Amino acid sequence: MNDYPLASSEQDLNIGKKRYSKPEFPPYRFVPGLHPHPTNSPEGHSFGAEEDEVTKWNSDLWIDNQDYLYGIDLYNYHFYWEAHEAWEGLWIVSVRNSSEHMFLQGLIKLGAALLKIRMASLEIQDLIGARNLAKSGMSLLSKVRPTKFMGLNIPKYLESYGDFIKPIHDNDIPLIDNNTPRLLLDVNQH
Repeated sequence: MNDYPLASSEQDLNIGKKRYSKPEFPPYRFVPGLHPHPTNSPEGHSFGAEEDEVTKWNSDLWIDNQDYLYGIDLYNYHFYWEAHEAWEGLWIVSVRNSSEHMFLQGLIKLGAALLKIRMASLEIQDLIGARNLAKSGMSLLSKVRPTKFMGLNIPKYLESYGDFIKPIHDNDIPLIDNNTPRLLLDVNQH
């Protein structure tokens, strides 16, 4: 595997932090323009991988939902594109406008905003996309009921996320590091 920018410098991100799933992480965090596309490029970390078909699922059983938990771990470890991929199947089979649908779409957009923030260090105009995605994702999550959903205290997370992204409204780029807000699940909730 090539030593892609950002990959080797991020080996220490979140060392010792709690994980909710067991699958290994990909060898690099995909950033468009820096890395081979994970599924479209022959050098991509997931090229040729079979996608699991997602069937109907129950949000009350989130603690046993490996796609959801792996997506949480990917997000928390700054694999934002990969988290989106982990959650997309669940989102697609969710009832449109349900709490599950809005919750996953909100998480996907918040992760995409963080990826755009990361990309803004190369192209400042990516902050425009980050602002739009963050606003939309935060709006979706704020509509989810109950407010503690699938193990996540949504108001608490939105507060820390909002504080973290505040600089992007002044065209400042916050550093994506081990201080970036994490999705902390209350495993005693279920």
